[in-house]
Amino acid sequence: MINSDWKKFWKDQNRTLEIFFDFLIVEKGLSQNTIFSYKRDFKLLCMYIFNSTWFEKNVLPKRKKNLNLSIDDKTNKKRLISLRKLNHDILKNFFYQLEKNGFKSTSRARFHSTLKQFYAFEVKQKNISENPIEFIDKPNVRRSLPKILTTTDIESLLNYIRKNPSKNDSKAKLKKKKKIKCLIEILYSTGLRVSELINLKIADIDLNRRTLVIFGKGGKERNAYFTAKASKAIKEWIDIIPQSAEFLFPSHSVSGHITRDSVNKILSEISNELGFDSNQLTPHKLRHAFATHLLNKGADLRVIQQLLGHSNVSTTEIYTHILDSETVETVLRNHPLGKSLS
Repeated sequence: MINSDWKKFWKDQNRTLEIFFDFLIVEKGLSQNTIFSYKRDFKLLCMYIFNSTWFEKNVLPKRKKNLNLSIDDKTNKKRLISLRKLNHDILKNFFYQLEKNGFKSTSRARFHSTLKQFYAFEVKQKNISENPIEFIDKPNVRRSLPKILTTTDIESLLNYIRKNPSKNDSKAKLKKKKKIKCLIEILYSTGLRVSELINLKIADIDLNRRTLVIFGKGGKERNAYFTAKASKAIKEWIDIIPQSAEFLFPSHSVSGHITRDSVNKILSEISNELGFDSNQLTPHKLRHAFATHLLNKGADLRVIQQLLGHSNVSTTEIYTHILDSETVETVLRNHPLGKSLS
C-alpha cells in the first residue's frame, strides 16, 4: 500500500496542478490524453521531491510500473518542498537522475517542456517570482528519420485490398474485406492519425466533395480530402453498416467505435499476408507515406502541414530530410561511380 504521507503530499501538489491543467484545457485546447501525460510527468517529479534516494533506486523508464510502487519514506529526513518552492539546483539534479536512471533524451525533453510551461504559468499568475527551469538546458533530441513505406509497398497494399472478392466468400468475410479496404483507403489518401480515424463520424463525411471534417489534437478542426477510390470504398462500407450508426467504424464498445488496437491488428494481419517486416505497416507509417509521397510529387510543405494537422511547420519538415536521404541513397546505389562516391 502506498504510504499515507506520500498520498497527502501528492494530493497537495495535485491541487496546485489542477489550476494549471484547467488553463491548458480551456485556453490551449489540450486533450484529456495530453493532460494525463502531463500529470504522469509531475507525479514522477513529486516522487523525486518526496524521496530522492528511493527514486534513484526504484524509478526506471517503465513508468507505468513505477507509478504503482509503494514509496518508502524512511530515508526521507528533509523537510518536503512543494512544486512552487523548487529551485534551480533541485530541478537540475532531477534531470541528472532521470538520465542516470536510463530515461531517453526524448522523455527528458518532454519533462523539460512540461515543467517549462508550468513554471511560466506560475510566474504569470504571480505565484512565484522566478522560473527555476529557465537556465536548465533542454536535453538534445536527435530526431531519427521514420522508415517509410515505398511507393512499391503501397502499390502492393492497394492491389491487395482492391482485389475482387471471391464468389466463395461468406457475408462475414466480405464485410471484413470492405471494412479493411475502406480503412486503408482513408488512411493513405488523407494521412489521418489513428485517433482521428476511429472517431470519424458519418455526418462529417461529404462523399460528393470527397471531404472529411476532422477534429484533431486539442479539438482543432481541419478538412481532409480523399480520392475517388477512397470515396467508392467509403460508400460501399456505409451501405452495409447499420443505418443508425454514428461512427464510420462502429462497434459495441463503450465508445461506440473501434479501438486503436483493432486497427493495428488489422494492419498487422495484412502485413503478414504481404510478407512485410513486422511493424512495417501501421497507421503512423501510412501517415508518413501519405506526406512523403505528396512531397515527392511536388506538393507544397505548408499544404502538407495543414493536411496533417501539424501546428508547427518544423514538425512537417522532417519529410524533406527523408527525401534528401533517399536522394543520396539513390545516387550512391545507381551512379556508375557509386562505390567510389560512398
